[in-house]
Amino acid sequence: MEILAKLGIDWKLLIAQGVNFAILFFVLKRYAYKPMLDFLASRTERIEQGIKDADSAKEKLVSVVAEEKAILSQARNEAKQMLVEAEQDAKVRAGEREVETEAKIKQMLADNDKKLAEEREKMLRDVKSEVVDLVTRSVEKVLLEKIDSAKDKELIERIVAK
Repeated sequence: MEILAKLGIDWKLLIAQGVNFAILFFVLKRYAYKPMLDFLASRTERIEQGIKDADSAKEKLVSVVAEEKAILSQARNEAKQMLVEAEQDAKVRAGEREVETEAKIKQMLADNDKKLAEEREKMLRDVKSEVVDLVTRSVEKVLLEKIDSAKDKELIERIVAK
């Protein structure tokens, strides 16, 4: 201990400082370092969990984007199919309308032909009747006498037939 005294170190003071250091070390370790290390460990765990959650969210985002693309592609295909079906339906309906229109036109033409034939027959009857009257009057004037109705009809029919 003399060596320590020659060096200027008081051994009692050295022991007191060692005890003070041990007490300070114990207090700091128990009330400062341990809670600080626990806090850092829990923070590290939360950061790691956040990284895992971010990776999982990124994977979910990638899968959602892929699913969205698939759904959009399917929707486009369905829309195209609907458009093709609508066009086909429109063509079928247009064809049906065309057939109906043609049938109506044919019916109208047939009705018109029928009416024309009836009018022609009526005109012919009217003309024949007028011709008969004219022939009868002319024959009466020529003969200056009235022929009885049986002879009159017979004469008229012969003239009309010629």
